[in-house]
Amino acid sequence: MNEKQKKLTFIDLFSGIGGFRLGMEKAGHICLGHCEIDKFAEKSYRAMHNMKKGEWYAEDITKIRAEELPKVDCWCFGFPCQNISVAGAKEGLQGKQSRLFFEVIRLLTETKEENKPEWLFLENVRNLLSIEKGFDFAGIPIALDKVGYDAEWQVLDSATFGVPQHRERLYIIGHLRGKSNIKIFPVPPKTQSGTIRHIGYRVFDKNGISPTIMTHSSGKYNIRVLNEKEKTVRRLTPKECFRLQGFSDDCFEKVKAVNSNFQLYKQAGNSVTVNVIYEIAKRIGI
Repeated sequence: MNEKQKKLTFIDLFSGIGGFRLGMEKAGHICLGHCEIDKFAEKSYRAMHNMKKGEWYAEDITKIRAEELPKVDCWCFGFPCQNISVAGAKEGLQGKQSRLFFEVIRLLTETKEENKPEWLFLENVRNLLSIEKGFDFAGIPIALDKVGYDAEWQVLDSATFGVPQHRERLYIIGHLRGKSNIKIFPVPPKTQSGTIRHIGYRVFDKNGISPTIMTHSSGKYNIRVLNEKEKTVRRLTPKECFRLQGFSDDCFEKVKAVNSNFQLYKQAGNSVTVNVIYEIAKRIGI
């Protein structure tokens, strides 16, 4: 950690398997709790992370009240993208899952001024910028403004942060007005992105850059690579998908012990890329 950087406390909302947590903790920040409704993701989260005794946990964000939340410096959340992504239903922020963003706004509205987090750290798909002709995205800084936050954002590709996966995601930082005014973006790339090299439909060169892994990577849309030695084609393994998201093999072995391959593919596709979270987290709190 930069010696001028403050150690922040944070909570992990819509936590999934905890990619935000790993990146934030690697940067020296301290998790005080999380919220996750998917029982399989929750099993992986608990298997992977060293949760402290008495750490705050909630299952359903719609049932949380502000007074139940621990007071922290930062709220992290990659709110559901099912209604926003190119592969999704494209209902936008009013869709059943993606409108859960407004549950966070509700909680911020209910939170006393002295208990509001100084930082908000959001992630979602790049398509959020263009769905509904951009009106949905415009609603996010407007909603944040109403609860006292100024926003900045940047699209970052995981392939430029040390993992061979082309994954463009939108990252948003909310600054509590009057407290946090240090700009986080732009975050410069750490590496060159490389190129995606096809060998036929959905078959890719194992020495190239992977396309974006998705939640249904175990199905007919799975990413396949050529085994040159045996002249065969195989799909990516769950361990490879976790590696493409910046998870260590040690983390993978812990979650493999508690979940099926189907769930592991889904969890990797739903996660944030740990490397990118870490690079942004290093800049928060300076």
